Amino acid sequence: MANRQGNSNYAQQVEVMELTEASQLDRQKHQHVLLEIEAKKRAFQVDVPTLPNDVRMALRTLGLPVRLFGENLANVRDRLRMELAKREVLKEQGGTIDDSLDDGQQEQKAEAEEEQVTKYSRATPQLIKARELITKYSMKRAKERLDMERKFRLQVQRKKSKLASLPGPEGSEVKEEDYAEMERLDEACVAKYKTLRTYGLGGSQYGDARPISSICTSLQPHYGVPLVATGSWSGTIKLWNGSSLELNQVGEKTMAHEDRIMGVAIHQQSNTSSAILATASIDLTAKLWKIHQSSSSDDSMAVDGGEDAASKFTLEEAVVLKGHATRLSKVAFHPMGQHVGTTSFDHTWRLWDVETGSEVLLQDGHWKEVYGIGFHKDGSLCSTTDFGGVVQVWDIRTGKSICHFLGHANRVLCSEFSSNGFQLATAGDDGTLKVWDLRRRKQFASVPAHSGLITQIQFDRHDNGEYLASSSFDGTVKMWSTRDWKMLSTLRGHEGKVMGLGLFHDSIVSCGFDKTLKLWQ
Repeated sequence: MANRQGNSNYAQQVEVMELTEASQLDRQKHQHVLLEIEAKKRAFQVDVPTLPNDVRMALRTLGLPVRLFGENLANVRDRLRMELAKREVLKEQGGTIDDSLDDGQQEQKAEAEEEQVTKYSRATPQLIKARELITKYSMKRAKERLDMERKFRLQVQRKKSKLASLPGPEGSEVKEEDYAEMERLDEACVAKYKTLRTYGLGGSQYGDARPISSICTSLQPHYGVPLVATGSWSGTIKLWNGSSLELNQVGEKTMAHEDRIMGVAIHQQSNTSSAILATASIDLTAKLWKIHQSSSSDDSMAVDGGEDAASKFTLEEAVVLKGHATRLSKVAFHPMGQHVGTTSFDHTWRLWDVETGSEVLLQDGHWKEVYGIGFHKDGSLCSTTDFGGVVQVWDIRTGKSICHFLGHANRVLCSEFSSNGFQLATAGDDGTLKVWDLRRRKQFASVPAHSGLITQIQFDRHDNGEYLASSSFDGTVKMWSTRDWKMLSTLRGHEGKVMGLGLFHDSIVSCGFDKTLKLWQ
């Protein structure tokens, strides 16, 4: 009796120590190795599907990836076989597949299974006011565009019914296919395409001591002069005459930024002659510039230099936009003209008030560096692209991402909305031009456009978007028909990479890594 009591007292005095974290990790590794060995022994006895579709369905059922990088069909079947063997061994041992995972893997799985909750932040009064203005503007523009489209379709239907009742050349009625072809190849479009096919190098101008990285053109002639603005790696901006490539600026250059300029944009107020220029740089700032016609020495310049001298301009720094944490990528004006958007490597894009320079909207949502930006002609949507190959479309009136597009193999560097209102074009590293249908929210066309990185794309803004131009690191500028997405012309002349382009009604300007500015007409 005394002996039993002594044993019980001894058991109570034994202190049980918990395993250290390192010991637990070694134990889990040992268990995992034993599981692998036992699974390999039983793997040959496990029956797995042979058809690729059945193998994929089995992997999806188990919650596993269908195919890993570098795997072929045989490797996929072997992975499925091993997974089934492991589950069989664990089932016999009374455990589950989760028991074989270490703490880190279990934590990652729990985070993946955690419910995704969308969080919203309260809008500032300035943002609410901006959204109200943008909503009114976009609703009016959308109504005008849709009314014009309905009117055009009604005219087409009337013309179609009239043509269908007329006899054909040989006494037969006009067929539906004949009418569709006649309507598609209308005279104005055919004439425009013929003109584009004859484009050649009309002029070349040395632009800067360093590569010219960005270029933009005014939509309408500013003071009767087609303006071209360029930004270079030296941080300078210049204004040029779009018809002669002569420097249209008082002074040789304007030092705008401390480092490379990555994006420029120009906006001209409707029914006015005033214009404003925006620049974005890797020095973490964007700037707005007022364009003034030179007035102090207009008379003397007109006497000495004639008409060209009287049309020179000066740039006045208006606002500095600060807020991005890292380098800026691109800049674009909202069609209304009261706001400007910028993208940055800090994974965000921002909307700024043009008049005050204050930040109206800071929008995250990209998991990689944000680069391209474009606004819908109605002013309702904004498209942004990132280095992860994702294209996001945002409704500026609500602040929500209404859809996103995946399809590019690498970085997406530029995006542009078509004037028809329902198509979005994007391009980037893979040299492919992709067109997305916003109504169906899927890809409409994919064009292998260039053999190198595409730096900029732009729809024609003067002829109802009948063509699109693209520039690339392969040293070319190409024009594409927006009717069937066939190539119209290839322009060669730059010695190296073409960094950007701009369109006029009857000409194209481009800039390149060769430090030159070229005119095509």
